[in-house]
This record gives sequence, C-alpha cells and structure tokens, in this order.
Amino acid sequence: ILIEGQRLDRYIQNLLDMTRLGQGSLAIQREWIGLDEIVGTVLPRLRKLYPAVEVSLQLPSDLPLLHVHPALIEQALFNVLENAAKFSPPGEPVKLYAERDQNELHIAVSDRGPGIPEAERERIFDMFYSVERGDRDDRAKPGTGLGLTICQGMVAAHGGRVMALPGADGRGTTIRMTLPLTYPLVDANGEE
Repeated sequence: ILIEGQRLDRYIQNLLDMTRLGQGSLAIQREWIGLDEIVGTVLPRLRKLYPAVEVSLQLPSDLPLLHVHPALIEQALFNVLENAAKFSPPGEPVKLYAERDQNELHIAVSDRGPGIPEAERERIFDMFYSVERGDRDDRAKPGTGLGLTICQGMVAAHGGRVMALPGADGRGTTIRMTLPLTYPLVDANGEE
C-alpha cells in the first residue's frame, strides 16, 4: 500500500508540474549550487525505490556551480535516473557522468537496457508517450509517459535541452541534459 501510495503521489506531482509548465506559471528561483549537491539529494530518493540498482558516478571535481532552481533540476535528474533504473538489467550499473563543454554543462545518464529505437528518440519527450517493448523485462514497470516530458520542460525553463542518444556500444540509452553555465557578476571589490 505504501509503495503504491508513493507511486500515486509521484504521478500527481508529475501532473501538477506539467500543468505549471504548460501554463508558464512555474517560477524559476535560481540559486548557486554544485551538481554534487543535487546528486547527493537525488540518489537517496532513487535508492528507496530501487535499492538493488547501482549508480556509477563520474563527476569531475572541478565542475562549476550551476545557477538553477535546485528542486527543479533535482526532479529532472531523478526522472531520468528512475527511467534508467527501470530498464537496467540486474547487475548492470546506471552510469551518471558530467562534463563541461565551454559555456555548457552536460549531465548524462546511461543504462544498459533494451534501448530506444532511433525513430522513437524524439517522441519519448511527448506527454504520455511510452516505448512499446515486446520483450519487456519484469523489472521494467510501465510508466506514465510524463517523466521525460517534465524533465525536458524543467531543463528548457533554464535555457537548456535534453536529448536521447544511443548507449555505449549500441546497448541501452543515454539521456543527456545540457544546462547553460552562467557566472556571478563580481564588482571591483570582488563582491557579487
């Protein structure tokens, strides 16, 4: 009952987020935060739902701070990690890595699941769209088709973008979120 209640709560929260995104009423209250702090909040939430899923982290120590609404980016990252956890085969870790590319930060989550056919990679961001899988793994719970739509909306609200890419060696899927990097304005006295 508790697990189903939590699933229903996540579904309702996703619907509320979609409503806010669709109406343009989602307020972006930005703060300076490190990606490591965001990941540190997201992973315990993921472990509650998928305790057996291992997450392999590759986060460089010199990543710049992000100027984002922390809760929105946390939710976007959680949605991507939850999808990866659903479709990862037992014993295969989900990989979370980040890299800076000039004035952007790429955050990528890769799984070793069945992958997404190339023709459907754009459609997975459509509301209520789910990839049909004939060889569905018993661990892969059917989704609502909202998680990646919400992720895309939250990242876009920050001026970023989300892409679905093939996984390494043609196995699985990589979802890459790209956020623009901004820098605090510092006056002549060295103060923001």
